[in-house]
Amino acid sequence: MRTFTAGFILSFFAFLAMAGFLHAGKKPEEQKGYDKSKDVGLKAPKGAEVLFDGTMESVRKNWVMWPKKDMDVTWKIMDDPTGKGKTLMTAGGKRWGTHDLVTKKKYSDYQGHVEFIMMGARGDEKPDGYTNSGVYMQNRYEIQIESPKGKNVKDPYNWKIGPHGIAAFCMDRVPDRNAWRPNGQWHAFHFIFKDAKWDGDKKTANARATVWWNGIKVHDDAEVKHANGGIKVTSAPGGLKLQEHGQDVRYRNVWIIDQSK
Repeated sequence: MRTFTAGFILSFFAFLAMAGFLHAGKKPEEQKGYDKSKDVGLKAPKGAEVLFDGTMESVRKNWVMWPKKDMDVTWKIMDDPTGKGKTLMTAGGKRWGTHDLVTKKKYSDYQGHVEFIMMGARGDEKPDGYTNSGVYMQNRYEIQIESPKGKNVKDPYNWKIGPHGIAAFCMDRVPDRNAWRPNGQWHAFHFIFKDAKWDGDKKTANARATVWWNGIKVHDDAEVKHANGGIKVTSAPGGLKLQEHGQDVRYRNVWIIDQSK
């Protein structure tokens, strides 16, 4: 029978600890290239349109329900679960695409910022469980919001995010990096969007987008072509849309700078 010295055993466990450290994913702020100026807490600059300022008045002024704009606004103003302030919570339906919010104003080229927190099932104030929503460019191209499921729940920092995962342009382009934060913590999408190029109604070039997720650039002037949710890509400008999917997702600090010529 083989025997092991105390020194060997200590070295072995030290190796395991180091292997675990190397395997563990890094928080966004620990990653190379992290840009704090594109993360949570970025204030709307002068000239930006503040689309949600914590009040229902700002919701009624800037947003309508989708797909039927004459529906009453069902989303709710809720407390920030992490501290002071008010947030806008998805509400109205359990089936996606029936109670979304879209801006009244339509945009072509713009820079914008959206902060969101995933809180799991609605009503229990616990962030546990699966959560889904999305931020749509021009009510067409969805930047997915989704918590991990299945085997990825155990190691979300090393989650190899697919085309339906968080920060992906849904069913189009996966994010270049994983900038995950757990449910119950605030996330930020900061984005620069350029409309597709058109010759009349004929598209000559696809839309392009640069997106930072929690301060990490995950799409760098990337081509975006796939519209999600049954929406067609046309030459008409479109609104910024927030998706209701049946879970508790809350938004704050939503603003946009119209850069259309």
